[in-house]
Amino acid sequence: GYNFDYANSDVVLNRLAVSNGVLTTATGMRYQVLALDENAKLMPLPVLRKIRDLVHAGAVVSGPKPAASPRLMDAEAEFRAIADELWGTGKGTRVVGKGKVHAEASVAGALAAEKVAPDFEHTKPQADTALLFVHRALPDGDLYWVDNRQKRAETLEATFRVSGRAPELWHPETGLVEPAGYRVEGGRTIVPLRLE
Repeated sequence: GYNFDYANSDVVLNRLAVSNGVLTTATGMRYQVLALDENAKLMPLPVLRKIRDLVHAGAVVSGPKPAASPRLMDAEAEFRAIADELWGTGKGTRVVGKGKVHAEASVAGALAAEKVAPDFEHTKPQADTALLFVHRALPDGDLYWVDNRQKRAETLEATFRVSGRAPELWHPETGLVEPAGYRVEGGRTIVPLRLE
């Protein structure tokens, strides 16, 4: 139900900023959580410094406490001090500056703790029903591309983390655009779909 992008050290160091508690890039991408996996236990000191700055500015980070830098030239004492400031003992959730660090939470757990609802969900009329989606926020609306991954038609309900808009169905094979039936529940828009 969530989209994500992978980010390397260069992205963290040079492209991420925080605006109103959300990680942003100059290209307009927005992220609720910076999720660190087990590979991030070894992290260069400049990356850890940048994560500290992002958290102080309001970013939310999820993942294990970094253990050390893989670079011999990094100051070990400074590394430990920053990791301790952000992760403490490496358990639970810490508020640091305007942001938070969820030390033990999975990405899903951190998103739930931050009350970030899935961007897209769907019913599963069959056990192996599988959809992929891409969401782009536009100045005058939201565009979702929904892809049926099975070699059969699916009739289901799709739920989008959008409200206050009237959805349309755009048929790529014909160019037809038509209003979609929908209902709004809990600030989310539910649309019945038949996907070939």
